[in-house]
Amino acid sequence: MAQAYIRTGNTRTGFSIVFHELFDLYHPYIGDKATMYYLYLLRFRNNERGGQAEGKSWKGRNSVVEKFQLSFSTLPLLDEILEASGLVTIERKPVGRGKDKIYYIVHDPSSREKFRESEGDMRESLSKLIDEDRPIKNLLGKEEGAKLTLEKG
Repeated sequence: MAQAYIRTGNTRTGFSIVFHELFDLYHPYIGDKATMYYLYLLRFRNNERGGQAEGKSWKGRNSVVEKFQLSFSTLPLLDEILEASGLVTIERKPVGRGKDKIYYIVHDPSSREKFRESEGDMRESLSKLIDEDRPIKNLLGKEEGAKLTLEKG
């Protein structure tokens, strides 16, 4: 079997940094859809330092549903997965008529060392989500997320 190598091609500025830990450590737990959703929120995160809007994502449910053909019923499940993993914090503010404005505070992935320190807590949080809502198990990662669902029987 031939070995494949990846080399730097054309490079440019105006990008979002994607830390290796997202794919190496988080993705095996949170799965494809939650990873894609996180990257989309990260792309639209407000990176201006200081002020109340720092770290909050300006794009949310409507834009991601249209762009990636996800159902609205899937998004709350993905929100819960991302919150349980520590990649986002969600704030809800009432705007009237029984509706809330949802603010996504998008965090960078933890370093490998910090991830390993808190991995047990994340596993526990994801396991609780499986207990509470069975459809979540179908969204978790095929590697570590699948192990959590098998542990639940």
